[in-house]
Amino acid sequence: MAIAVVTILLSLTVAALNALVRYRALLRKTEETAAELKAMFDTAVDGIIKISAQGEILSFNASAERIFGYTEAEVAGKNISTLMPEPYRSAHDGYLMNYLTTGNKKIIGSGREVTARRKDGRTIEIRLAVGESRIKGTRQFVGFVTDITARKKMEADLHHAKEQAIEAAQVKSTFLANMSHEIRTPMNAILGFTELLMNTPLNELQKKNLGIVRSSAKSLLALLNDILDSAKLESGSTELEMRDFSLHQVCDQVIATLSLAARKKGLRLSLNYAPQLNEFFRGDPLRIQQVILNLLSNAVKFTERGHVTLWVRQATSGKGVIIDVEDSGIGISTDRLEKIFAPFSQADSSMTRRFGGTGLGTTISRQLVELMGGNISVTSTVGEGTTFRVTLPLNTGKPVEGNIYGDEEIRLPPLHILVADDVPQNLELLTAMLESRGHTLVTASNGRQAVEHFSRQPFDLVLMDVQMPDMNGHEACQAIRRYETQQGLSPTPVIALTASVMEQDKRQAEAAGMDGFTCKPISVIELTGEIARVLGRQAASQHMYPELRKNDLQLPIDYEMGRTLWGSTQKHLKAIRRFMDSEGAEDRLTPAFAQSPQAAIAPAHRLKGVAGNLCLPQLARCAGSIEALLKQEDVAEIPFLLEMYQQSLTEITELLEEQTPTSEPAEATHAPVEPLDIEQLNTLISLLQKGEIPEETFAGLKMQFPADVADNVAEALHDFEPERAADLLITYKKHSLACHDDVE
Repeated sequence: MAIAVVTILLSLTVAALNALVRYRALLRKTEETAAELKAMFDTAVDGIIKISAQGEILSFNASAERIFGYTEAEVAGKNISTLMPEPYRSAHDGYLMNYLTTGNKKIIGSGREVTARRKDGRTIEIRLAVGESRIKGTRQFVGFVTDITARKKMEADLHHAKEQAIEAAQVKSTFLANMSHEIRTPMNAILGFTELLMNTPLNELQKKNLGIVRSSAKSLLALLNDILDSAKLESGSTELEMRDFSLHQVCDQVIATLSLAARKKGLRLSLNYAPQLNEFFRGDPLRIQQVILNLLSNAVKFTERGHVTLWVRQATSGKGVIIDVEDSGIGISTDRLEKIFAPFSQADSSMTRRFGGTGLGTTISRQLVELMGGNISVTSTVGEGTTFRVTLPLNTGKPVEGNIYGDEEIRLPPLHILVADDVPQNLELLTAMLESRGHTLVTASNGRQAVEHFSRQPFDLVLMDVQMPDMNGHEACQAIRRYETQQGLSPTPVIALTASVMEQDKRQAEAAGMDGFTCKPISVIELTGEIARVLGRQAASQHMYPELRKNDLQLPIDYEMGRTLWGSTQKHLKAIRRFMDSEGAEDRLTPAFAQSPQAAIAPAHRLKGVAGNLCLPQLARCAGSIEALLKQEDVAEIPFLLEMYQQSLTEITELLEEQTPTSEPAEATHAPVEPLDIEQLNTLISLLQKGEIPEETFAGLKMQFPADVADNVAEALHDFEPERAADLLITYKKHSLACHDDVE
């Protein structure tokens, strides 16, 4: 028994000692773990706050102290709402109670950005994530806090910078649009009237001087186009037009364009188009042409002797083409190759003085190539030459016929055209340009006048300037579309004439209901091409005239215009009857044409003028078309036009027989539409007497004058005679005041 008792006691002693050793080891490990956790808690970058179910703060780590400015001793036992600004502080206990009662989580288990309150009263932006734990059945919550004040400030700064960048881009876009319009408007007159003068008899000195004017104007316009192209490409507003085209034709045209310049310098300019390469591709031919033209023109400019060669071949991958422009020119140094595509950069600072140019050609080429999904590179050796390589991922296209670039003027049938433009020189230019091609024009100086003309008579086409006083082109086009809808008329094609060439200008024109878009300065080739496009015609042919006759709704007699010119409808009709009795009843054109086509030119010209003065637009149009075709020695369509001419005479005769004093159109009243503002009238007269041309002031008062007074004053302003306009208004003012006194 003694042995057993001793054995048991020894065993218990050993077990107790073993348990004590294990306990000390576990205690030491627990203390190490606790110390490690406390170290992690204290050194965490984010603030860690433990709170009870009642919202009391149980622990507060060092980062939390740094974020909120409190020490752990200052906040221990206090409600967590101490760290919240109003209104969150008052509502916090309600949020917590709602969760404990319903279990509806709003922030537990997720994170959100909230506002907190520091000890010094400042509010800060924090990101708060809250987790829940249960220890011995007791709920506790742990909040993880990150100070995001600096990040929020940076985001606000970035947002502000973005707004400033957007505003700057809008200002830049507006500036470019205004600059384009302001420069292109006078350029339109300079280039247009220069071209008209070049077609008149001139001596050698005059031709030389006009040639210099035209060349300088085109250089200025080219510079403006380069700047606008670069700006549009940088802003991403340039859109590509995808269509089938002949790449070989594009290259041939560029070579032909630069052949004269190359020949003057004694250079060999050649095209090497790979025989196995397909001719037709699908892409934007005008942009590809622009790239090739920029690179080739640079090559010709910087090559004094030797050759310039355009190589076109299949890409190595089998998809797309490679275009090389190789020259034997001055070359580019290695340190300048990387900068050659930078805006306004050239290979040498002396290049601008020696060769001219802005350095935008290669920049625009790179931007266009990248826009088309290709790439461009350059290799060069100083004194030996340069090679630009363009790789374009073009897909094979379908064969197309004809010249797709419209570099030849399309002949159109005689058209009745309404032209609206607030610049008198533009109206003069368009009148001279289009009437010489057999068209009949009615002009308006603002959108409101254009709408009035359109409501009085039909037109084949409307050319509408966009920026006009009183009513701009967009508003006028919308008014025309509403009128057509109300009257059940088919839409008349409207082409925008504008010096603003940004992409947004085209979209605005389309949104206003316009069918076409032509940029100023006006090019006859581009204008006739656009007219042909909106009319659904590609070229004039004998089949177009019967179609024109079928759709020709032009009035044989324009009563409204006749009343304005002749003073009354009775005087107008009397003049027409006198003409018909003396000359009109006898067909003099047909026998003259039968005798000799040249013999019919003079009577056709005379008839056109007389018919225009008598407000017989259909007859004037036929005579003008006959005269234009005879001058061009194109007699194929004359028989048909003579038939139209005879038919017009018959219609005029029938209308005259139908006219009686009771059936004549009512005389237009000349009373002002609005009451006369004497103070504004005096201001206008004062400005005119000082030699100014206050078109905007006159436009604001125009509706207050009778039609004849307004027209006479407008004519005086058009002729740059402000003193005569002032005298007319003074006379009208005296007459108006006298009538007013008589009434009283």
